Amino acid sequence: MKAPRALSIDLEGQQVKVYRNLKYKGLFSVQFAGLVVAHLATVQLTGVVFKVTETGRQRVLTQRQRNVHAYAIGTFRSAPQPTATEPISYNPYHAGHFFRVQDQAPIHSAQAVVLSQGKAYASAQR
Repeated sequence: MKAPRALSIDLEGQQVKVYRNLKYKGLFSVQFAGLVVAHLATVQLTGVVFKVTETGRQRVLTQRQRNVHAYAIGTFRSAPQPTATEPISYNPYHAGHFFRVQDQAPIHSAQAVVLSQGKAYASAQR
């Protein structure tokens, strides 16, 4: 298996697509311009939209095999996002959208998101 890819380009302020890596535990894959450019333990984003492709989710449900079909799409930031403290999650067997861990309410976007050590945190919706 290849080693995780370190970030070798400056992504500050760039639109990226991020998903939990299925091979490297605790790491997130960062896509820029359609290519995976890094595998990182912590990713910080602003202006985030959560996207789940239903065809990929249906494949998981029928085959019972994981595949990449859920993403956080937003602007890459290197500065800490202190407002991103509300735990969020995604489970294809539970629902076809991301949700708040505390009350299971759907979440489709957030001002800020921190993905760290395999977990996701969003800015609280008011």
